[in-house]
Amino acid sequence: MKNLKTTRIENDGAEVFASVTASGERYPIPEFLVTRFRLLIFGGKGGVGKTTCAAATAFYLALNNPDQSFLLISTDPAHSLADCFGNSPAISNLILNEINPKKYAISFKAHFGKHLRTIAMRGTFLDQTDISRLLDLSLPGLDEIVALLEIADWVHQGKYSSIIVDTAPAGHTLRLLELPEVLRRWLDTLDTMSAKHRYMMQLYRGAYTKDAADLFLEETAERLNRLEKLLRDPAQCRFVPVMLPEELSIHVTRTMIAELRKLRIPISEIVINRLAPPVSDTACRVCVAREASQAVAIKALRRAFADFTLWGLPYFMEEVRGTERLADVWNHVHQQNARNEDNDPQQPVDAAVSIIDIPAVVDNPAPLPQHSLKLLLFAGKGGVGKTTLACASALHLTEVREGEILLFSIDPAHSLSACLRQKIGDTPVRIAKGLSAVELDAEAEFGKWKRNYIAEVENAFKSSSDKSGIDVAFDRDVMERISDLAPPGLDEILALMRIVELMESGAYDLFVLDTAPTGHLLRFLEMPELVEDWLRVFFSILLKYREILHLPKLAQDMVALSKQIKSFRRILTDPAQTALMLVTIPSMLAYEETQDLAIACHRLRMAIPVLFVNMVTPPSFCPTCSALRSGETLILRRYESIFADRHITQIFQQTKYQGISQLIALGQALYSKGSP
Repeated sequence: MKNLKTTRIENDGAEVFASVTASGERYPIPEFLVTRFRLLIFGGKGGVGKTTCAAATAFYLALNNPDQSFLLISTDPAHSLADCFGNSPAISNLILNEINPKKYAISFKAHFGKHLRTIAMRGTFLDQTDISRLLDLSLPGLDEIVALLEIADWVHQGKYSSIIVDTAPAGHTLRLLELPEVLRRWLDTLDTMSAKHRYMMQLYRGAYTKDAADLFLEETAERLNRLEKLLRDPAQCRFVPVMLPEELSIHVTRTMIAELRKLRIPISEIVINRLAPPVSDTACRVCVAREASQAVAIKALRRAFADFTLWGLPYFMEEVRGTERLADVWNHVHQQNARNEDNDPQQPVDAAVSIIDIPAVVDNPAPLPQHSLKLLLFAGKGGVGKTTLACASALHLTEVREGEILLFSIDPAHSLSACLRQKIGDTPVRIAKGLSAVELDAEAEFGKWKRNYIAEVENAFKSSSDKSGIDVAFDRDVMERISDLAPPGLDEILALMRIVELMESGAYDLFVLDTAPTGHLLRFLEMPELVEDWLRVFFSILLKYREILHLPKLAQDMVALSKQIKSFRRILTDPAQTALMLVTIPSMLAYEETQDLAIACHRLRMAIPVLFVNMVTPPSFCPTCSALRSGETLILRRYESIFADRHITQIFQQTKYQGISQLIALGQALYSKGSP
């Protein structure tokens, strides 16, 4: 690496960090490479290079501080840290940990299960069998809570000089960082359950002595306090957004930063990845258009993020994989702040400059989805273009088939509005003839469900008004608070319920789903089976205690939901009714994740008729494009080998596709002209 030591320099009156080369040259570098933050979190939209930046930072810190130890963690269910390091030799003072959700869920139940059973026995009328059955149910997102507490504990123990975290794409990262508030509600509810027991002991024995269950609540509350303090301490924690110089990435990053500020999580620097090199006089139209589009985005993001220090990384000709290339990443970093106007690309920023003479699809367009389909999912790694292809496909299908289509986003970090350039909300919005779109508001959906639940609980306890005394008051409080024990994976559940509800309405003939990235999509696809398990347990409990807790509306809703879930499961695994369009790009990290997703879909009996390989560099005599295409060709051959039984459509890289007219053109290019 070219830096030998780090110092501080004055830059426009501000103190910044710099590396000093052997020749005495000084150049500025990000603060997160110098200041020893106890917790360093990289986040952003899918596909922007979070894993690369997190891995390169961890490797940089470990290499430059051999007497200290570092931990690099992935909280993304679709891990790619190991793939990023490839088969490169490990470095002794850097530990990699790709968090295993099942391991942490098992650990949680093994460590806390006994105390939770005790608290539930004291605070509810459920018996030990009922409580055991409830605790044995899978709770999506439980692993995230336990993992976050574990990370805070590791920081507290001081075993590592710094813990670097590679997160899931933006929507699920925000949910991860909101978990302390979720856990606080859990603890408040569990404490309410214990309140009745403490009151009775105080009443009849005259005193109450804390036991193991109370100490468990206190210990967990202390861990939670440490976690919240850590996440909000700018001296110990730093969140580093990573983004691309693209409109969709700016939209997601701006939304993410606004939410992080509400959570008071410190941010001071942003990494802008994959900046195109300056074009030469002999540059091809692809390179010219790419830089022109990027110039517009850079000016926009400098205005949007003027309060932050912006760092740029170039578009590397070879994929950053393995320790040799990871070690070189931060040698190419440079400031991109608004005051550096001299560094702005000088090419004319003309919206008309586009790759109009290079079609998106030249050979082998995809066959049209068959008319019998009810559900069309676009799935893949974050940042491969799922939203764009889902929008383009939905618009095209309205032209070639009859009936109503609903374009539905189940990704917490919604991008339909930005892609369509039209405001989309949580109720269907008309986009074009035969097409509507909706972005689920999980928080609003849960609020509606919670209000209905509490109202019915209150009515149930009113009917028991003849039972005076403390029992009814405590039990009512507990039953109302139980809704706060909802798992953090609730958005997948609510998305499923909303889709089922809309399917039952009969208002739409086809649902086109813009899905969450791989890890959380798989959790969504497994959700119908989990919900059926929950319903079986809840049915038996409601039946067993029908004389004590009479909730007819809830029971009725559960019966209806059970029927709907069974119907949805049949649709999901029927290739005549459901198809999953797999979207990927020609990179090794995407290739590895696409393989994993295809295997998981086969296990779930999901049909994958088409593989879209997006963002392929078109053939060119241009040195830059030729270098990029050379590496991509090897990966394209791998796709052709492992997906030999699937239809593969290559989509050449374009400047951008946003707005209805451009998306319609893309949709027409994606599919063959024949009948489905």
